[in-house]
Amino acid sequence: GQRDRGCHKNIATSIRTSIIKLPGSDGSRSDARYLNGDQYGSDYDVIVDYALAFAKTVKISGDGKDVWIFDINETLLTNIGYYRAHGYGSEPFDSKSFNEWVVQGTAPAFAASLRMYNALKQLSVTIILLTGRDEDQRSFTEANLRDVGYSGWERLILR
Repeated sequence: GQRDRGCHKNIATSIRTSIIKLPGSDGSRSDARYLNGDQYGSDYDVIVDYALAFAKTVKISGDGKDVWIFDINETLLTNIGYYRAHGYGSEPFDSKSFNEWVVQGTAPAFAASLRMYNALKQLSVTIILLTGRDEDQRSFTEANLRDVGYSGWERLILR
């Protein structure tokens, strides 16, 4: 209905499958409970369902110009292990230790994001990845993405 089209329009203009902002949360126990509990995954699934519903309404031309851009950190890959070890944002962000985490290449995929990613590939959408990670982390980032099931992106843009 009309309400659904409005919802899809909002998703189309400001889609981001990540539903939280880390670092910078208050680091409270409620953050930890939410991030480690079932509700976070459920909320994420709902957002992905809306995004996929929108994507399925788009007429794909097949010329490679229909593009979906994904962020990597906290969208395709979760750094929850890093944030868990650093108080869920209660500690000042330390780029050196975060970069050491990135180089390990052990960030798991968000299951809902991987589902969406693969569904978009099936729709023949060109996928571009964007991240604030540094260029010297390209090989670690690409390997991490492949290791958790992502493949076939057109381009990876790093800082």
